[in-house]
Amino acid sequence: MLQVDQTFNQREVAVAKLDIFELSLAENPTTGYRWEFKSNGEPVCRLVSTEFDASSGAMGRGGTRHWRFQVVGTGVATIALEYRRSFETDKPPARAFELTVRSE
Repeated sequence: MLQVDQTFNQREVAVAKLDIFELSLAENPTTGYRWEFKSNGEPVCRLVSTEFDASSGAMGRGGTRHWRFQVVGTGVATIALEYRRSFETDKPPARAFELTVRSE
């Protein structure tokens, strides 16, 4: 399974139909910051699952958010996320991530 992380930001990956890949990004929801989809890769990709793994140690520490996608079509799609507090809609995101997915 292809593992995608922050180092893939602004990059393109080539995948085959029915492949599954996982996107993992650092997140700290205890501070109010969470990743929000701006584009989820449809119709080429389908989100299969999401989970959060908290870091061990003191309370309030962040962790890693994992999303699993299955490639269900062919073509080019974009997965774009913004890292922000949901109540701060008037501010730019703290971070952004974008991945282009190409399936043939």
